[in-house]
Amino acid sequence: MKIKTLLGFIIALLAISFIACDDDLHSVGSSIQTESDSIYVSVDTVVITAKTISLEDRIYARTAAGVLGEYIDPIFGKVKSDYLSEFYCPKDMAFKNKTFSIDSVQVNVVFSSFSGDSTNLMGISTYELNTPLVKNFYTNINPKDFYDPADLLGSGSFTVNDAYQIKYSDGSVGPRMITTQVDTLFGQRFLKEWKTNPGTFKDSESLRKTFFRGIYVTTNFGNGTLLNVSNTTLDIFYKYVGRNSGDTADSIRTSIFSLAVTPEVIQMNRIQNKIDPALLENTDLTRSYLKTPAGVATELTIPLGEIIRKMGANKIVNSATFNIKGFTEEETASKLQRPAMLLFVNSDSLPTFFPNKRLENNISSFLMPRNTGTNTYEFSLNGYNISQLINYYADHYKNMDKNSIPDLKYTIIPVNRLTERVASGSSYVNVTSGIYNLMSPTSAILRTDEKNMKMGLIFSRYSDRE
Repeated sequence: MKIKTLLGFIIALLAISFIACDDDLHSVGSSIQTESDSIYVSVDTVVITAKTISLEDRIYARTAAGVLGEYIDPIFGKVKSDYLSEFYCPKDMAFKNKTFSIDSVQVNVVFSSFSGDSTNLMGISTYELNTPLVKNFYTNINPKDFYDPADLLGSGSFTVNDAYQIKYSDGSVGPRMITTQVDTLFGQRFLKEWKTNPGTFKDSESLRKTFFRGIYVTTNFGNGTLLNVSNTTLDIFYKYVGRNSGDTADSIRTSIFSLAVTPEVIQMNRIQNKIDPALLENTDLTRSYLKTPAGVATELTIPLGEIIRKMGANKIVNSATFNIKGFTEEETASKLQRPAMLLFVNSDSLPTFFPNKRLENNISSFLMPRNTGTNTYEFSLNGYNISQLINYYADHYKNMDKNSIPDLKYTIIPVNRLTERVASGSSYVNVTSGIYNLMSPTSAILRTDEKNMKMGLIFSRYSDRE
């Protein structure tokens, strides 16, 4: 009906007014009438408050990727990260028949990007695990529960600039790789096990239960670089007797027995943060902080009771405009990148959101992509509008005394969003297929002064007269 179209037009104009300026719009709304309908529109604001909270190095991080290294940021303090991992064993993994020599063994850490100094010298050590990993994907694990320092497989040093650049057959280049050499006796253990107990290599479970439980990769000196590790491989290079290319005679040939870390096996990331206590004191109400991996997040308090009292009777919230601006001038002091996406989720739901593989529902949880042009995090649905959230909780508490309605506590935390393309009519759209705690090093300083934390509200009520 026409009245709904008119109502939408009015709300759109008022929403633009909220976005365009901070003037007091309380005087806007009374009613707009036609011969058969009445629209009642009112406008108001509330102030959201924010504080920085510690994640206590405990976030859920089920991933085949990881972070390795140590870095000291002038604002956010020190972070050190390493990881433990099993290896995926393809079905009936095998050496070639007539294998007679192990030439070399190496562990390769492949990294897609890094934070810090590309010339900084870092030390790397790899240990064999002596205890099976358990499905604990939280980042406050203790590696000492799974390895013995005496079980060192190899160590070395590296700089990002000196790391090997992977090159493809088409001439393009890929990520960089750090190689740790392992004694050939380790490879000979694998060869002997394959010859005497080939069932050990029938699948990943058999491998880790009976023979090889995995590795722990850490850094042992240097504090200027964090690597975003995309893959880890164990490669055993060997010689065997095979036929030559013309199949006219036996010849000595070479091959690789290779295992890799994949999503099918367990990888656990251990993260240690030493956060400046001043960040958590929250005495400065003009800013709050975000830091990954497993550092700090920001908790928002939304005065739901105040909003519902402003709604009055028989009203709904048509628009709740709110965004979060970065403190660009101060962020430049940190060398870390800004997170590209935030999750806006009820604080009570945060502990189970990631383990239960939940997605944003655009009712009580939202994604907030970063607008790089303005350094602002904006709600991805209906621009800056989160009216769905307000109406959801207003309905939830509709039978409660309006003076007893609790505030909403919402956490904003950096995430990595995975998408897939699905058909929508005659075209395709990207939909969320997974949301994960962001493991790469990022940081943000948010403007949380009163001026920047106003939520603009547009209420409406309309009636039809027959």
